[in-house]
Amino acid sequence: MKLQYWGTAAAEGIPGVFCGCDVCKEAREKGGRYVRTRSQILLDDSLLIDFGSDTYTHSLKYGFDMSKLEHVLITHVHMDHFYPAELLMRKEGYSHNMSAHSLVLHGSEDVSEHALRDWDGRGREGRAMLEAGTVVFDAMKPYESREMCGFKVTALPATHGTPHPYVYLFEKEGKNLLVHNDSGYFKPEVMEWLRENNIKFDFVSYECTFATRNATSQRTGETNHLGIPNVIEERRRFIENGNYKETTRESITHFSHNSATVGYGDMLGYAEENGFILAYDGLIIEI
Repeated sequence: MKLQYWGTAAAEGIPGVFCGCDVCKEAREKGGRYVRTRSQILLDDSLLIDFGSDTYTHSLKYGFDMSKLEHVLITHVHMDHFYPAELLMRKEGYSHNMSAHSLVLHGSEDVSEHALRDWDGRGREGRAMLEAGTVVFDAMKPYESREMCGFKVTALPATHGTPHPYVYLFEKEGKNLLVHNDSGYFKPEVMEWLRENNIKFDFVSYECTFATRNATSQRTGETNHLGIPNVIEERRRFIENGNYKETTRESITHFSHNSATVGYGDMLGYAEENGFILAYDGLIIEI
């Protein structure tokens, strides 16, 4: 498997669009790996995870021909992960000679509901695309699997702030990849499913929105995101659950500027000290 990080930030980006904090000032001054666009991943040059508002920019930066894209997995319907207005550009008259007639968006039922609410405020163009099959929605149930782009993909319930968020498990040629964002700690029932199905990860891409801070709510004790302390705890849970191999590798991604230590130079030391690859925009990992 080839994993390419197109974007590695949370919703605000780093630097944030309108932000003048020290983290964002540093990113503007230093550029390079200090700059993070909104979260997105491409697998094996064919399967896209999430379709946020930076998708067009990403496709240009990394030389990807969006006319050939056939499958997108949507984790949840927050703006940085799903921006349905962009899909209207697949309509006849806006795009010509597309290699793929249909673009299938896989996710929970939230995906089509969110898209239709957005589109219906803009006229009939969105529903016309559905009728023409230009865009297709595939509503996956929890723990259901699909075959696409050479992968077996399983939807796992995430712990996050939308009605039905997912993260995804990818299996290909005997290798297992878990993309763990956006999510707090997995619920016990998800851990049980992983244990019962004897899932052993070759690679885990963890979210790390809170950087070095603990993401656990002091009020509720719950998590919707992770920071390094939580990632370490989630790793411990996976190991105890039998989901790690001796050779399992890990990365951290999806960073918010709301932490003084989130700059690339600061985070690199924390990541390496705890055994994680620090993701940055454009990073390619072979699994």
